[in-house]
Amino acid sequence: MSVYEHFKGDEAFVSKALDYKNQAQNGRMVLTKFLNPHEQDVVHSVVGNSCAVHAEGGFVDAESKRLIIAPDYYEIYPEDFKIKVYEVHYSEKFEHLGHRDVLGALMHLGMNRDCFGDIDQHPLAFAVCEENSEYVLLNLKKIKKSSIRLSEHDFSLALNQQFKKKELVASSLRLDKILGLLYGLSRGKSVDAIKAQYVKVNHKIIEQTDYLCNNNDIISFRHHGRVKLVVTDRVTKAGNYVVEGLFYL
Repeated sequence: MSVYEHFKGDEAFVSKALDYKNQAQNGRMVLTKFLNPHEQDVVHSVVGNSCAVHAEGGFVDAESKRLIIAPDYYEIYPEDFKIKVYEVHYSEKFEHLGHRDVLGALMHLGMNRDCFGDIDQHPLAFAVCEENSEYVLLNLKKIKKSSIRLSEHDFSLALNQQFKKKELVASSLRLDKILGLLYGLSRGKSVDAIKAQYVKVNHKIIEQTDYLCNNNDIISFRHHGRVKLVVTDRVTKAGNYVVEGLFYL
């Protein structure tokens, strides 16, 4: 059976992972861009035990990470990952900046999403590929209406995710039902969004409207942010699920 059979919908990325594996088996060290947890899992699965896979995201408990795929005998150092972490300084007197604001500003610079990693809230900071860092330093001078200053930080910052919690009642854990409930959509609009590949579950695009969500799934809806689904052990008298949506701020 082809390796692609195990990764439906990820065929293009699997090809990249196979190339990383082949290069490492030929004695080379391969450094990826920032990969989300799903992509990291694919690389680990494809590479297996044939060579070593190292990971670093610039933050303690980082979610997005750069991977190094290399022969087992290579000794890897933190600087090999070529990551810069910058703290964002600005006056909070008139405006409060958050994750979405930094994300939007970096995307507005024309950068691909894999060029930068996680964005922390307290302190406001982000990780970026070293090869893109000079461009960021030269061009990121303002976020929304606030003038900002960047200072380099070490890898000691721990991610401090903040959430806005909503308690909801769900008749089903189907993705179309949960998406509509979380984002206030009609079932038709939920179905359309899923079929248009606007929705990810745990960083993977899901096109099945009847996909069953699980506790702690992270659901992303393009241009609408992401939310962690918590399925509590409570049910209503009518037998419906009591769930919580932890919306990332």
